[in-house]
Amino acid sequence: MPVALIDSGAFAAYQKGECVVWERVFQKYESVIQMTAKPEGLSIVAPDVIGDQVGTLKLWNEHAVRVRRWIDQGVRVIVPLQRGHLSAAEMLALAKQTFGTDRFCAGIPSNLEAMSAEDCSTLYHPDFHILGRVILTDELETKLGALKLNNPHANYTADANWLRSRTRKISIEASTLPPDRSPGLGDTKRTRAVRNILQQEAYFSLLA
Repeated sequence: MPVALIDSGAFAAYQKGECVVWERVFQKYESVIQMTAKPEGLSIVAPDVIGDQVGTLKLWNEHAVRVRRWIDQGVRVIVPLQRGHLSAAEMLALAKQTFGTDRFCAGIPSNLEAMSAEDCSTLYHPDFHILGRVILTDELETKLGALKLNNPHANYTADANWLRSRTRKISIEASTLPPDRSPGLGDTKRTRAVRNILQQEAYFSLLA
């Protein structure tokens, strides 16, 4: 099945020293979710704070009901396991407890504030996503080896993703659209362009 990923923008905000306006992100997610007939073909990233376990756990608790609703709708929700005092396994256990389910994807940071191979070796889960601009370095290969040792049959995906492979197509699509209608709510030309291409590629073909 074709899969599309919509990122939260948390990593870009981290690099710029900015704060994420989560309500805008959630509105973007839910706009796309409402328009798709195949939510299982969509991956979205749960709220988190890069490199900050405490901040991430706070966001999880604040938005647990909303995140669980996305999961129940069939969306593949990627839950970033940020590093800190707790091990990755402990973070994963807390995610299951907070959201009341294990039907989500465990997000593994790969670049800045990345998880170590030792931490990866503590994880047991059926679905993993490698977060960040993925380049298969020796270090990342070691981390993947640690994950696969305990999870040989798990599903693995990475941020070398649908959006990046269609950057030019999205730009062309956006250039054909009318001006932003409600930019403060995240309804930008780029958002609408992504939504249009999602429908064309990931879903319309599945309805035939």
